[in-house]
Amino acid sequence: MFNASNTKKSHPVRRKVALLTAIGLGAVAAPFALAAPAQAAGTNYACSVTPLRPVFAGHNSAGVKLVDYRVQVYCNTDRYINITQERWEEDDWPNGDDHLGTSYFSRHLNQYSGTVTISNIRTLVDGEIGNEEVYQKVRFQEGSNGVWSPYTGWYNSGVTSMSN
Repeated sequence: MFNASNTKKSHPVRRKVALLTAIGLGAVAAPFALAAPAQAAGTNYACSVTPLRPVFAGHNSAGVKLVDYRVQVYCNTDRYINITQERWEEDDWPNGDDHLGTSYFSRHLNQYSGTVTISNIRTLVDGEIGNEEVYQKVRFQEGSNGVWSPYTGWYNSGVTSMSN
């Protein structure tokens, strides 16, 4: 016989535990989602490009600090390569990162070239109180016999913190 009073019971304790678990997982995952860009190498067809963490490179004649934004390139066969490098200063949320400039490099490499390091020395931009957190992004395309690949996605270096 059907009993109309036998309905599903609410489980408020289970709901509260599920809600607290979801909030806890979100709190643990948030720092990783907002973490600084990690250094990564990009490999296309025959070439690999790695944006290295920027390093201190001395001072210019006016006493301003210099930063070397280095990029390592290796090609395992005969290739021409075009690299676009963007230099950035990292800011905490909710402020966006500051674009410091863009540079372009072209090289002709082959298996005998080994790993080539491209050095791009720039002045440290003083854009805020405290340290400047600088990094770079690179993307590239490679060509052979007049045929060019599309540009890759962007690959980020690690972040370097430098005092002004």
